Amino acid sequence: MMGCEFKTNVKLDNIQDFEMMFDRMKIDRPREAAIYYATLVLDCPKEFSDFLKVAEGLANITRRPLETGRSCLLRAGLIAKVLFSNDEADEDFGRESYLPVHPRVIWEDIKNDLKQVIADDTYKSIENRLEEYGKQYNSNFKKYGIKLKRNGNVTLQYSGKWILYTVLNNCLEKNNGLKMQVGGERFFEEPFIKYFKKFLDLKTKVQLIVDTKINIDAAKELKKIYGENLEIRFFSEDVSGTLRNYVFGKEIAVNGIKILPESNTEPSYIGTAYVDLQDIEILDCKFNSLWELAKPLK
Repeated sequence: MMGCEFKTNVKLDNIQDFEMMFDRMKIDRPREAAIYYATLVLDCPKEFSDFLKVAEGLANITRRPLETGRSCLLRAGLIAKVLFSNDEADEDFGRESYLPVHPRVIWEDIKNDLKQVIADDTYKSIENRLEEYGKQYNSNFKKYGIKLKRNGNVTLQYSGKWILYTVLNNCLEKNNGLKMQVGGERFFEEPFIKYFKKFLDLKTKVQLIVDTKINIDAAKELKKIYGENLEIRFFSEDVSGTLRNYVFGKEIAVNGIKILPESNTEPSYIGTAYVDLQDIEILDCKFNSLWELAKPLK
């Protein structure tokens, strides 16, 4: 592209698609965020300099605004930052290493809102390009969205929304049982509860451990609505902690710890994502042990 060795798959239409979505999602600096996200999904460069070449060449965006766009995506839960991967990982993550959520879950989240403010032809054009976005995403970030197939693990800094988006995409792909351990302080409030309901609407069987009795009435209401698809247990406030665990069938597991309040402007969690079957089995056993200790919600 433009005399540079790096070849990009990104076109102006792609940037405009995500800019419209991000604008409706009220993300700060939607254009800068859109070009970073589109380049990450479609090209998956390993160096920031390559992101910058695309941004300067297509949108005349310089380093500082592009870095700001990346920060906006991180705070909004649309990307997670890779801190390190273990030696067994079958992927070189590079120096500029972030994991985006799947374009499809962004679209599912915002499409109804977007349809009210753009022309039908524009809406259909974006919808038609989603298949290509999905193909490129799956090629670059593999089945589970963390670049790994069945070997190794990767440690991430992420927000509550990123993990819910990522688990939701896996639920859309395959209807496995989902086991979750959450804090409960804000989980039953927007926007988190909206994504959780999407799991349940897909008829996903969910076992949920809540670390506190805060918002327990909201949990009871969900139990009434979703019945057998949702089992909830809780710990008393005296033993609530900072662990956050997700086990999705035999597909993927994330073992995390909360490091900052969810209201903080930075991602609140550090955790390790596993795709190795033995690792997932270990985390599954640990979850089951906690499940036995927790009190059933009645």
